[in-house]
Amino acid sequence: MAFEWRFVFLALLAESFIIYASVLVKMIDLSPIMVGFYRVALAMPIFGLLALKKTNIFKTPWRDMALMVFAGVLFGLDLVFFNLALHRTSVANVNLFASLVCFILVPIGAIFFGEKVKSGFIVGACVSFLGVVMLVKGKGGESVATPLGDLFAFISMVCYSVFLALVFGLRKKYSTMHLFFFASLGSSLVLLGLGWHLEGFSIPQDAKTWGIMLAIVVCGQILGQGFFGYIMGKIPAQVSSLLLLFSPVVAATMGYVFLQEKLGWIEMLGIFVIIFGVYLAQKKK
Repeated sequence: MAFEWRFVFLALLAESFIIYASVLVKMIDLSPIMVGFYRVALAMPIFGLLALKKTNIFKTPWRDMALMVFAGVLFGLDLVFFNLALHRTSVANVNLFASLVCFILVPIGAIFFGEKVKSGFIVGACVSFLGVVMLVKGKGGESVATPLGDLFAFISMVCYSVFLALVFGLRKKYSTMHLFFFASLGSSLVLLGLGWHLEGFSIPQDAKTWGIMLAIVVCGQILGQGFFGYIMGKIPAQVSSLLLLFSPVVAATMGYVFLQEKLGWIEMLGIFVIIFGVYLAQKKK
């Protein structure tokens, strides 16, 4: 039992690293899409070296390699909209929408894998939809959230959900580091292309900016995404699903502490309604 709880603590810690990285994205003096590019490009060699300790990743079958790269393209699009959303809405809202992945993954499982959709999922979806309406409509005068930012956060969640669905089978055959190396390659290409076209190529201009950028790489990509992917195989699926419900609360706290982001009372109520809806949708899974 103690063994399981140790991994639960580490999963919560990894989740906190990911959220802290999103806080840093709002603090860095660099365009959002280029921040995403450096995040995956600088982490890619580390993933490659760690993967090479276990296997020769360059002997991966071409079909699987292409799927990993394509998954990385989806992850890159996720980062595009995620980082754009962070500059147009609150850290809490962005991470809240990220916790709604089950509402995309379950229909994908039903359509493509014949999985049964339970009644609890339908009820949870309706409750969460009510919470989303409250979140979007209930913005107070001090709220930093905007409808456009919330829309970008929703699109980011959809891209991330499809990314997860695509790598589900690959994760059974390959290690996290192996998968993330080729996924980072796909992400880097799409982020560099879109960043160069939409924002212009740029690099951090001083030591402070480089320091924040490296912190985003370490917290968001290496300790966050990489470590979280490893931990998720060590704890029950139901527990891992419920852990996602803590992210909006942690994000709201960090947004207030580090960025002085305030939420209206209807927004806060909407957050808890959405969390309750996600809980209802996943509690029987």
